[in-house]
Amino acid sequence: MKRPPLKKLLRTIFLVIFIPIIAFLFYMSRLDWIPAGHVGIVYDANKGIVPEVYKPSAIFIGWRQQLYTYPTRLQAAIYTEDQTAGESKSADGILITTNDNASTTFDVVVLYRIKSEDVMNVFNSFGAVPIDEIQRNFIRRAVKEAANDIGTQFDLFSLMGAKRMEASKKLSELLKSKLITKGITVEAAMLGGCYPSQDIQQKIASRVNSYVELEISRLKREIAEIDRQVAIVKGEANATAAVMTAGAAKDRSIELLRLDTAELAIEKWDGALPAISPKSGQTVVLTQDLMSQLEGHK
Repeated sequence: MKRPPLKKLLRTIFLVIFIPIIAFLFYMSRLDWIPAGHVGIVYDANKGIVPEVYKPSAIFIGWRQQLYTYPTRLQAAIYTEDQTAGESKSADGILITTNDNASTTFDVVVLYRIKSEDVMNVFNSFGAVPIDEIQRNFIRRAVKEAANDIGTQFDLFSLMGAKRMEASKKLSELLKSKLITKGITVEAAMLGGCYPSQDIQQKIASRVNSYVELEISRLKREIAEIDRQVAIVKGEANATAAVMTAGAAKDRSIELLRLDTAELAIEKWDGALPAISPKSGQTVVLTQDLMSQLEGHK
């Protein structure tokens, strides 16, 4: 039996072994992954957007095709002056001007997501721009515009303090209406730390000192009122004690006078009983002879 030529044998081996391997490697090289919490769409250079939204999985990307992924899970866009955090790793806080014409930088955090049904809208609005660039540029610009619209409703001190939560709620509602038309769903927006200028810090310190002095004055008035009430109670107690002491002293003085009189009478008594001891209701008539007898008896 005649053996096949070596060249034909090598061709057969190449077709049977190497071509499938090359095809597999090509397939793997064009395989892309949609991570969990994301969805994807495919753009074809010849046909445009493929009308299908792909869920998290491995997907084959054909020649002249490009996969774009968008987060459906909650994302945090952080715009802060802290250069170690935030979107651009640089100071990119939001400068807000309030109704007292004060401009102050605030940290702002925006929580957002892109729903599956809005993915096509996002691509139509931003084209092939990736989501991180959309977050870094477009969302930041929308946040800055909305924050300054809200800032005109507050003065700086209230925005930095008691009204910050109210301003955050208004900012959330305004951003929702601005970004939903682009396919971005805003869940919440929050004003964080602020970075007032030196002159504003001095005004803050002055106002705080005024509040402290006012509180000290109020406490002093309360202490003075308590001292006044204590003095009144003490005065009333002393007056009552004086009246009680005076009454006791009066009764004691009368009793002492009686005792002194009795003592004096005892000292003068000669030990003889009176010659006349009238009884109750008895009338005694003193005649001249009786008086003489009493005189002699004495």
